[in-house]
Amino acid sequence: MVAARVPLDAVVMVSLLLACGQLGWRRHGRSVHGCCIRRFLGMPLSLGNALVDMYVKCGDFAFAERLFAGMPRRDVISWSALILGHGLNGRSDVALGLFDRMMVEGVQPNAVTFLGALSACAHSGMVDKAYAIFEGMKQWGIEPELKHYSCMADALGRAGRVVEAVKVIEEMPFKPDEAMLGGVLAACRVHGEMEAAERISKRLMNMSPGKSGYYMSLANIYSDAGRYGDAERIRDFMKEVKVDKVPGYSSFELDVERFHITGNRV
Repeated sequence: MVAARVPLDAVVMVSLLLACGQLGWRRHGRSVHGCCIRRFLGMPLSLGNALVDMYVKCGDFAFAERLFAGMPRRDVISWSALILGHGLNGRSDVALGLFDRMMVEGVQPNAVTFLGALSACAHSGMVDKAYAIFEGMKQWGIEPELKHYSCMADALGRAGRVVEAVKVIEEMPFKPDEAMLGGVLAACRVHGEMEAAERISKRLMNMSPGKSGYYMSLANIYSDAGRYGDAERIRDFMKEVKVDKVPGYSSFELDVERFHITGNRV
């Protein structure tokens, strides 16, 4: 577009910032930010929201908060970007403080706002607070979605209330996804809930019979409980159905280089 001399408007900049945030490319995002400052005298609200969201997703909360504080006008998207970012990154006190400030200022929350607040509760073990926020959604006319139920199950699982987490899954009006079930399965191992682990594992194996991680999780849970025969039975079953353990994979960026690690190879 630049080579073709096509003008770069706010819509293009928002798209670039969205891409930088999704990929965690803070350095490129700062370049786009600088371009925005040069091109736009009064930064549109949508662009300000995109900048806050990009810095949050790249982990630069200090800069995101500076931008947020300096915005001449803020809407529910501005608040929700910060609340969700802090909530997902374990900064529960900050996220819930922003949530309370938002309510005091009379800004009507949306589904994303509540997701951020529930995530904050899950990371801090505040189950009762999570229940209160979850019930508060209905007072604002917002119907909980699968991701909100997932946060509730996560909060219960982290707090050791695994049986309640399974009850949430079984009674909610949605079919659980693998991420939700996987989180509860991890909680089963931490808190030694064998019966719940077997039920959740069975559902996961039926959903994705080729994924080795679910078999290995159940085998490890059996081993932790001293049921080594059952653990060996699961591993033998994996061989029988030809499910192989997949090596780990990581990707990280250092300066201008991007590295990929598979197993023990870089």
